[in-house]
Amino acid sequence: MIPFFDMMNKSFFIIFLFFFLSCKKEDDNSVDIEQQDTFLVYDYTVTNLDYEPAFRSDTTKGGRIEIPALVEASGLAVSRANPNILWSHNDKGHANRLYCLGSKGENFGVFLLNGAGSRDWEDICIGPGPDDNIDYIYVGDIGDNDGVYPYLVIYRFPEPDLLQLDSGKLQQIDQNTVERFEFEYPDGPRDSETLMIDPWTKDIYIVSKRDYRSVIYRAKYPQSPVERTKLEKLAQLPFNWAVAGDISADGTQIAIKDRTTIYYWKREQGETVINALKRKPTRLPYILEPQGESFAWTNDGNGYFTLSEQSGRISPDLYYYSK
Repeated sequence: MIPFFDMMNKSFFIIFLFFFLSCKKEDDNSVDIEQQDTFLVYDYTVTNLDYEPAFRSDTTKGGRIEIPALVEASGLAVSRANPNILWSHNDKGHANRLYCLGSKGENFGVFLLNGAGSRDWEDICIGPGPDDNIDYIYVGDIGDNDGVYPYLVIYRFPEPDLLQLDSGKLQQIDQNTVERFEFEYPDGPRDSETLMIDPWTKDIYIVSKRDYRSVIYRAKYPQSPVERTKLEKLAQLPFNWAVAGDISADGTQIAIKDRTTIYYWKREQGETVINALKRKPTRLPYILEPQGESFAWTNDGNGYFTLSEQSGRISPDLYYYSK
């Protein structure tokens, strides 16, 4: 006969095991997004990095930009809703407009972002939001050359479907569809030009530009559109002058660009962005541009685009790199 207490212990173990297994996360991409207590300083060197062999320049896509008004392109995002389409914008001193261009630089229209200010737009990205069935555009009014603004602004709205629009007119993005988020840095004003969204967590990442070393900040999801939120200061990169970046749509590839180099990290399933960046990166192929401040992954992650501001009177080229 089994003693009563032994039966109780075995029953308790079975119940505990069942509860543990039933609570196990089923999503392979789920990551730990708890508050990070330690500020990380990545101390690896980025000199003499190896090139990532999987990518190369590809002239079958890309081409001269055919949008005369897009003279200071400072952000780039590949459309999720419209095949072979990209989104871009100018930076400080220009109106609150998005430019829709083809994969060879064609002009597919101009969009007015109603209700949005334009202090210094510096980056754009596309990713998830509150409705899992919608792809959202995020526009970062995050530039601050002199480090004087007490807060930064990010706008979020559903990506327009170009098939429903007349490309011959100035398109209007309804103010009622645009959400506005205010954030402040925990350590005072910063100039930033890199805006990324993690498709696994919906967290927003901002990378500073002019610090001694570029710093990574995070706005955890859900971001509040009704009150100003303080960003989390998470980590310091071993380089500065970060001007662009993007996380691939499947979350497994991260790229951050400075003036001359695109740094590349592969991310493991379930790994946080910050932990992925702990590893020494490789370099992505890059044709040096006059003032390249834009980078965007293709939707399948098998390629990426770069774009520069205009140099003199010559329109910039949209460059494409593929696996």
